[in-house]
Amino acid sequence: MLRVEPQNRPLLKQGIKGDWVVFLQDELNGCGYGPLNLDGDFGSQTLAEVNKFQKNLGLVVDGIVGRITWTNLDKHKKIIGWMPEWPSSLTLRGMGGADSLQRVQAFMIPEAWKYMGTFPRFWGRYFQGNLNFGEYLRAIENKPLRNAGIRVLPISRQTNRVDESQQVGEQLGALHARDVLNTFGENYLASQQVDGFYFFLDVEPTDPLSVGFYIGWSTAVIKSSTKVRLLPAVYLNAADSITTKNLSAAMKSGAQCHGLWVANYGNNQALIYPWNKAKAKVATPVPCKVLMRQYAGDIKNGLYDFNQMNPFLDNQELVLKRLILPPA
Repeated sequence: MLRVEPQNRPLLKQGIKGDWVVFLQDELNGCGYGPLNLDGDFGSQTLAEVNKFQKNLGLVVDGIVGRITWTNLDKHKKIIGWMPEWPSSLTLRGMGGADSLQRVQAFMIPEAWKYMGTFPRFWGRYFQGNLNFGEYLRAIENKPLRNAGIRVLPISRQTNRVDESQQVGEQLGALHARDVLNTFGENYLASQQVDGFYFFLDVEPTDPLSVGFYIGWSTAVIKSSTKVRLLPAVYLNAADSITTKNLSAAMKSGAQCHGLWVANYGNNQALIYPWNKAKAKVATPVPCKVLMRQYAGDIKNGLYDFNQMNPFLDNQELVLKRLILPPA
């Protein structure tokens, strides 16, 4: 519905700003160029990557993005897990989801549905490799989530250590990724994956992310299995500028981030409402897009947080399939 064919897209060149420049930067990133921060400014760095792309594909190297360059960007092989986010002025509501510190029980699903006004298609839960309070417990949670067809959004729980070293990031990334693999079964996950599963690093503003930690964590997550592809991603507060700057630096040093989950509660109403692009924007631009927003927190005395997937993503159902449906 949102797709715009190359011949109908605007012609872009250096000096232009706006949402279509963000789309261009994102496509270049998806093609393995850059990575460029998604700042919407066609400046010298974006120009350099456009020229490099045009030269590599044997196109006229003029730094101008018109129908031919757009067409070639679309056709170029994309990195695993990449998906376009379409510029649009439409008002849309993405699919809803919940997350909780409490382990999911059957009664919580209709209750969350009542508060949100929509059925939760996914549910965020913590993985840390132990049985501490808040950790996902398959013996309790698999059945109600599976029976309801709700997918698990796995979260790497290490909030107070994400400002530490690359070595710590590697250690914790390996431990938490292994917890996900062991909880659901590596063979089961391998049989279910389309192109991988998101794994979100929990970053709170009280302990901003360091460059080294993210490089180590994301590298360990990627290397955690030869059968299952885990796609590193980040949960962060919208106003956390230290984390966004350091995440950008880590990605420019080779670390992968396949998407953001942004916390910004606004008026903190539980009922889901149309996607607010301004509320989903992060403090400083990074080279990866926003997949979802946590729009309400601590509902019903802290039991639930509520989320909405970005409805301008090309294929929300594919994003959902990159979350984990528990085994029966």
